[in-house]
Amino acid sequence: MDPHTPPTLPSPTPPVITWFKVYAGFMAFIYLAVMAMGGFLLVLDDPSMTEEDRLGMIVGGAVYLVLGLVFLVVFLIPFFLKPSPGAWVYDIVLICIGLTSVCLLPACIPLLIFWMKPEVKQHFGRQP
Repeated sequence: MDPHTPPTLPSPTPPVITWFKVYAGFMAFIYLAVMAMGGFLLVLDDPSMTEEDRLGMIVGGAVYLVLGLVFLVVFLIPFFLKPSPGAWVYDIVLICIGLTSVCLLPACIPLLIFWMKPEVKQHFGRQP
């Protein structure tokens, strides 16, 4: 290394990463609410329900509870990952999950566009 070369400073974290964390936190909150709804359906006991309705509530509640838990964990994982090429791929998959909902398109499309920028890829070590 040349002694006359100034040291390179680490590049600042791209702002889209903060917005991705907001998105992931929002999605984790949504799936926490799905879990709560599943738990509510499991404990709901209305005497006017038929046995078939009660079974439907139990099955629906269990599905909401399990899927809510799975996706809650999936959307909390990015908060614990260090920047790496694999983390970049994992995060882009989470953005694409949001693209399946019309309600999330206004947030996910710009997020995806900025996620593909070279400075974000470089932050995650995907490009030199």
